[in-house]
Amino acid sequence: MGTVKLEREGKIAWLSLNRPEKLNALNLELSQELYHTIYHIENDRGLRALIIKGEGRAFCAGGDLSSFSEAKDLKKLVRDIITYLNEVILSIRRMDKVVISAVHGFAAGAGFALAMCSDITVAAKGTKFSLAYAKIGASPDIGSSLFLSRIVGFKRASYYTLTGDFIEVDEAYQWGLVNKVVDEDKIFEEAKSLAKKLSSLSPLAVKVDKDLINRELFWDIETILEKEKLGICWLSTTEDMKEGIKAFLEKRKPEFRGR
Repeated sequence: MGTVKLEREGKIAWLSLNRPEKLNALNLELSQELYHTIYHIENDRGLRALIIKGEGRAFCAGGDLSSFSEAKDLKKLVRDIITYLNEVILSIRRMDKVVISAVHGFAAGAGFALAMCSDITVAAKGTKFSLAYAKIGASPDIGSSLFLSRIVGFKRASYYTLTGDFIEVDEAYQWGLVNKVVDEDKIFEEAKSLAKKLSSLSPLAVKVDKDLINRELFWDIETILEKEKLGICWLSTTEDMKEGIKAFLEKRKPEFRGR
């Protein structure tokens, strides 16, 4: 079974991140499969709504640091993963389908970005969100800096980007990161109910609506995605980021030296 599962239910597509043993952390294989699956969905004229969810205990833990630590060329691996995921983000924002993220457990790093870039986010009670890049000497990628700052504002975005602290689901709801909060056993039912309601919309109208929102809020998305990629690729060559990844895997506090 692949790292992405795709199921179709009438006009609704269910896309499941399928690395539950790794909390759906994004490695190169998952990033590639996600890119190809999203491309297929974007070009399927029979689909009207997409639900993105995670298998197992969490939505997505972000990048797979264990694969990063094993990479012979970390910069190349990071660049390749982000190249695929940036296209995923752009496809989600431009497709003529309503995209709903159904988030449970936690969404960190790139997983948080996936949730934020969706048109609608439904979260289970107890869910936590985090960027967490700074904790490993890295920087935001795949649009996370853009989405967080535009949604919650400068001061909150600065605080949570720099600290990597968790955002509790109630705060996420109050700040507009989440549209609905439901019991965990109701999360997929609620997402499906919304998808059924919205799948009756004209895809032409959805396309124009999303284009208008993109033009107002995310007009510079391609530029930001490229700047983010350049930033984290450079950091991947530093001793600090390698130390941050190693410390995370060893469950200790990193010793950053500015090198």
